Amino acid sequence: MTHYLQYKFEDTPEFINTFDELPLWSSSFGLLLLKHLELKPNQIVLDIGSGAGFPLLELAQRLGASCKCYGIDPWVNANNRAKQKIKNYAITNVEVIEASAEQLPLDTATVDLIVSNLGINNFEHPEMVFKECNRVMKPGGKLALTTNLNGHWQEFYGVFEETLIQLGKTEWIPGLKSEQEHRGSVESISHLFTDNGFAMSRYFEEQFEMKFLDGTAFLNHSFIKLGWLGSWKTLIPDAEQETVFGALEENLNTFAGKMGGLTLTVPMAYIEGEKV
Repeated sequence: MTHYLQYKFEDTPEFINTFDELPLWSSSFGLLLLKHLELKPNQIVLDIGSGAGFPLLELAQRLGASCKCYGIDPWVNANNRAKQKIKNYAITNVEVIEASAEQLPLDTATVDLIVSNLGINNFEHPEMVFKECNRVMKPGGKLALTTNLNGHWQEFYGVFEETLIQLGKTEWIPGLKSEQEHRGSVESISHLFTDNGFAMSRYFEEQFEMKFLDGTAFLNHSFIKLGWLGSWKTLIPDAEQETVFGALEENLNTFAGKMGGLTLTVPMAYIEGEKV
C-alpha cells in the first residue's frame, strides 16, 4: 500500500529527458508571470532557476530578437535539456549559464529585468539572492517573481495533522507546520524586496486547484514522489513511516470519499519590485 515510500530520485540524463512533471506544476505560475509581466524591447533579461527551460524559452521567444535572455541554474542535467530545446527550436536570443543565484556571473548594473518562477521556494539563502539581483540590475530595473504562498495544499496538511493526532504523535506536528510555513507569506516576501533595495511596485494573487481521485492516487503520483514525499518523510522516524503514511493514505481516501475527490488549493502570487 505504501510502496511509494521506496521511491528514490536519480538525477540522470535519462531522467531529465522525460522530466515533464515539474514544468506541468510550474505552468500555472509561469502563466501568471507571463500574464502580468511588461514586455519591452532592447532588454537584458535574467531568469533565475531556469531549470529545463520554462518559462525562460517562452519568454525569450515572446520578447524577440531585440532582447537577450539568460537562464541561471546550477542543475547540470536540466541545463543540458534546456540547451537541447534551444537548439531544437532555433532560438537565438537566449543562453543558459550553469551557476548559483547566490553568485551571479554577470557584471554590476547590466540587467534590465530579472524573473524567477517558483525559484524563491528553492533558494537556500534568499537574502543573498536578492542582494545579487540588486547588484547586477540597472537602476530602475525590475525584479518579478511568482511563488506559492503559505496555505498551499491546506486540505492535505489538515488531514496529515489529524492523522498524527489520531496516532498520538502530536510531537511531530510542529515539524509539519514548519514544512507548511516555509512557503512565504505576502509579508515575508515583501520584506525580501524592501530589505534588499527594491520598492514594491505590483502584486497580484490568484489560486488554482489540483484534483485527484483519492489519497492513493495523490501519494503515488510521480511529481508528489519527486518533489514532496522526501520532505514529508524527514518528519517521521524511519521505523514509523509505514504506519504513519498508511494511516495518512487511508484518511485521505476517507476524506476524498466524503468530498467527492481530493481537491487541493494552491494560492499563488506575482510580486514585482523596482530597484531604487
